[in-house]
Amino acid sequence: MRPSKREQEAVRAYVRDQANEEVVHLEKAASELVGPVRHDIWDVHCTGSRWWVVTEPMYLYSQVDFKSRDVVLTFHVGLALRLSYQQEREVPVAEPHAELLPGSWRRWQQAFDAYDSGDEAENFQAVGMRLRECLVSFIDETADESLVPDGTPPPKKADFKGWVEHLANRLAPGDSSAKLRSYLKAISIETWSYTNGLTHAKNAARIDAEIALKMVEHLLGMFSAARLRHARLSVRCESCQSYRVVAGVCGHCGWVDAEYVPHPRREISEDERARRLAEPCTPSSDISTFMTPNDFSG
Repeated sequence: MRPSKREQEAVRAYVRDQANEEVVHLEKAASELVGPVRHDIWDVHCTGSRWWVVTEPMYLYSQVDFKSRDVVLTFHVGLALRLSYQQEREVPVAEPHAELLPGSWRRWQQAFDAYDSGDEAENFQAVGMRLRECLVSFIDETADESLVPDGTPPPKKADFKGWVEHLANRLAPGDSSAKLRSYLKAISIETWSYTNGLTHAKNAARIDAEIALKMVEHLLGMFSAARLRHARLSVRCESCQSYRVVAGVCGHCGWVDAEYVPHPRREISEDERARRLAEPCTPSSDISTFMTPNDFSG
């Protein structure tokens, strides 16, 4: 199998980071489609050890524990399924994005906990109440009188629909963003209406609560994405209008933003660095069989 140079470098960097060893040889040993996901299996030789690296998601396993690539793939698929279920119980966005709306995502998590705590209609109505609190928290974190045009009275503090109208106008201004602006407003109205309806639904079922969770998750994600888009569109080269501006320098024409101020770098302590290096992601087991899925066919 002929992997690309980019694939090789990604695996090499991952093993170097996780195993804290230099890679002396690696090759893609196999690639298998399991359901909708393709998993690549890499045979990686380091200076003092040998590993399997399996992708999607990428993990490494010692070949001392896993003798067979079929066994390591079977273990990896099972582990990935369990991790995916655990992740469903957590805030479903990357940490930097979640930090844009910490209070809202915390209340979304509380709503999910209520969803997971029982099987009666009252439990699912409680999900609606938690999600309504989540949407109100969203307004608390985003509402600002600067969003309101001059001469227009600001909405009341808990006026969800009024505030998202102004917020959508700010994050998606102009004709070029008209469709996004309309979409943000539409999902806000429908999500608010559905969530409030769930709080009063005496015949609410689990699927109703799940739909509400997904709707609010989508709303928070869309407004976070719109906010990031708005910030990105505002960073353009003043000379050539390119978006390739990184760290105050245009990658297209070389223009330098004299007002650029770098973000403070997040430092980690020596103790934290040592802890990470001392605990590589190397699950251990006593599996040593050479059995493959074909051994179960019959």
